Amino acid sequence: MSRNFRIFAFAALVFWAVGAMNDATVMYVLAGVCVAVMLVAYLLSQLSLSRLVLEMSPPGGRANAGAPVRPRVRVRSIGGITVGSAAVEVAARNLTVEGVEVRRRVLLPAMPPASELDLSLELVPPVRGRYLLGPPALLDSDPIGMFEQRRERGEAFALVVFPRTYDLPRVAAWEAGFGRHSARAREVRRDQGEFRGIREHTPGDDLRHVHWKVTAHVGELAVKEYEPIRHDLISIHLDLTAGNHYGEGPLSTLETAVSAAASIARAGLAEQRSVALVGDGLPSEVARSGAGQPHLHRIMVALAEARALATRSFADSLSRQLRSVPRGATVFVITTAAEDALIRVLSGGAGTAGSVTLLIVGGDRDGAAERFAVVPRRVADSALGVGIAVATLRSAADIAEALTVATAPAWPSHAEVG
Repeated sequence: MSRNFRIFAFAALVFWAVGAMNDATVMYVLAGVCVAVMLVAYLLSQLSLSRLVLEMSPPGGRANAGAPVRPRVRVRSIGGITVGSAAVEVAARNLTVEGVEVRRRVLLPAMPPASELDLSLELVPPVRGRYLLGPPALLDSDPIGMFEQRRERGEAFALVVFPRTYDLPRVAAWEAGFGRHSARAREVRRDQGEFRGIREHTPGDDLRHVHWKVTAHVGELAVKEYEPIRHDLISIHLDLTAGNHYGEGPLSTLETAVSAAASIARAGLAEQRSVALVGDGLPSEVARSGAGQPHLHRIMVALAEARALATRSFADSLSRQLRSVPRGATVFVITTAAEDALIRVLSGGAGTAGSVTLLIVGGDRDGAAERFAVVPRRVADSALGVGIAVATLRSAADIAEALTVATAPAWPSHAEVG
């Protein structure tokens, strides 16, 4: 309810009250004039919105957290008079991370009859996730600003925003995992690994691996799957247990963990490694090792929509996951390390992998349970005792520094960055 509306409504009430007390006809007339002005203003505000038409096109290319996205909105005037006071608003609501919404409002210039205007509205999603973009809305008011009307036009679009990633120098990210392997092992191709079996074709698979005899027999594309060279595999294990994360929004431990996983996956694939991303609730297609841009896209989509909803203990999940990791693989475990059982699991898993790096994600512990301060220290000390590299990560932006410290030749105590 606008200020002008309250003024006219109060004036109408006062005129009517004075007229009733003094039996003054002129006061009734003035009250009626105020009501008539409010009615006309309301009708004009409704009429103004019917004179404009909106059409929105979703932004092209991929979207990343912290980077602007620019949906395009076309405005057409279909009325017989110039519209001079309207605005267009576009909002994007995050369906993955609760409580996150961004919106942008742009005032329109005067729109003569039969004119068109193309707008590029810039929105900056603060965190990754699946967003609902739009529908765009028209906002306008009557000439005296008594009623502001809002009317949504067109359709909404789904927009997947990838998590933030940070550059990882080769020496920082891979020294512990690959430093002791020969140069020849570093250059070996993924498709020269041991034949594993045949599976259904998925988008992004190299057509050179199609098994044509099986394809002809079953009538659908089937591809040959190879066990990656063990020194060429990076296995990322992400803690998505609901009770193991704290904080809200971009500063939560979950967002830090997701960005760290995305950064490692991107850097590994850029080095032409095979990467597997494992976590409760993540698609099985990213848990299978893969390489190249199609696999990176699958990983980024999975991380964009990842939620900490698992009820299973992360230690139990990790124990099961490590049993399927090829011997000699490089393993990254990203967790808040709030479970004492991780000590047993990591001690057993370190012997089967080429290297294990434990990234302990921390955050603002105000209001968090005490175990988030106590248990990670015990887990880190035990992990260091069995030769596991450990770093505490307060922010995903510090991941390069954390990995550099964690993979140094000696660790007097676990590295804490941030």
